[in-house]
Amino acid sequence: MVVYLTAQQIRRVHHKMIEAIEDERHTCLHPGIRDNLLTSCLDRPRTEIYGYTPYPNIFLKAASLIECIIRTNALIKGTKRTGFLACDLFLEQNGYFIDPNASIKSFVLAIARNELELPAIADWLKSHALRK
Repeated sequence: MVVYLTAQQIRRVHHKMIEAIEDERHTCLHPGIRDNLLTSCLDRPRTEIYGYTPYPNIFLKAASLIECIIRTNALIKGTKRTGFLACDLFLEQNGYFIDPNASIKSFVLAIARNELELPAIADWLKSHALRK
């Protein structure tokens, strides 16, 4: 059974990331989240159309999540970082984690620059995922 992320989890991850990066613990009143876009991104891995599942495995689901968060700019600041953290949390909740020695920065930047299609994102995640 696949465990999906909630908007509350992403808000918490995003806010903590902003605090850590900008040391805004006391000044960050609004984390800069476009709720409608974030909700769409969280729903994307769950997509099913008349029994057809466009993201049939955990890595395609994770790829659809990270791609959506990064490319739709669901967050005002920290889109790439939070997109990756959300993807990593999703994989962790489903029995995997990304190898910390992987070239994460170049991967995330390639997604942001539209250099990777969804299958390539899923392949990268699969090749750098380790079982918990």
